[in-house]
Amino acid sequence: MKLKNISLWLCALLLAPTLSVQAAQPGDAELFDAVTVYGGQGVNHNLRKIPVAILSNNLDRDKSYFVGVGLAKTGPKLGRSVDRLQGTPMAELRQDIEVLMLKHHGLQHNAELGAAYLLRTPDLQMGPVGVNLAAGTGLSYAIGKPTYEDGPKDDLERRYRLQLLLLFELEWKLRNVDALTLSTRIHHRSGVYGLIAPPHVGSNFITLGLRYRF
Repeated sequence: MKLKNISLWLCALLLAPTLSVQAAQPGDAELFDAVTVYGGQGVNHNLRKIPVAILSNNLDRDKSYFVGVGLAKTGPKLGRSVDRLQGTPMAELRQDIEVLMLKHHGLQHNAELGAAYLLRTPDLQMGPVGVNLAAGTGLSYAIGKPTYEDGPKDDLERRYRLQLLLLFELEWKLRNVDALTLSTRIHHRSGVYGLIAPPHVGSNFITLGLRYRF
């Protein structure tokens, strides 16, 4: 199977839950119900090493940045979409879809478009502050050459525009203030172990976002 066909099948697979979220609310006329303004900075770590680097205050930051906006839609809780999960903790997970439009500067100057499906935990209240965890996957496409990203070991100068998008987020909110929240997120692009692009291709960004839910 050609790489192009593999990418199309992967795109359909990753975005299928997005369609189910939208279809679950046929009476809701709003296409999106949240907007987030993001700023991100590249970090020179593998994805699995980033949490340790954050906790140890030892992040190796690069002079590569992006700014952009995300438009999101909240769907029903997972238990309403998957019957067998009803009555389990998984049933309380919320479903989100998000479309990202980003502009890079610093070590690369391309734009980036992304779409992802996320699952979000219920809020954990810690005094006046609440927090939830979200994780999601989708696809990211670089408009232009993503020169900051790593190239394959056998061709270090080659770049790949279409890659897997992984998002890991902590969303912070004040008690009784639901409309305005703070997002801290890891933004990861990679080649899915050679499925879309060769191994070791991709980039990682630490991002901060201000979100408004309407």
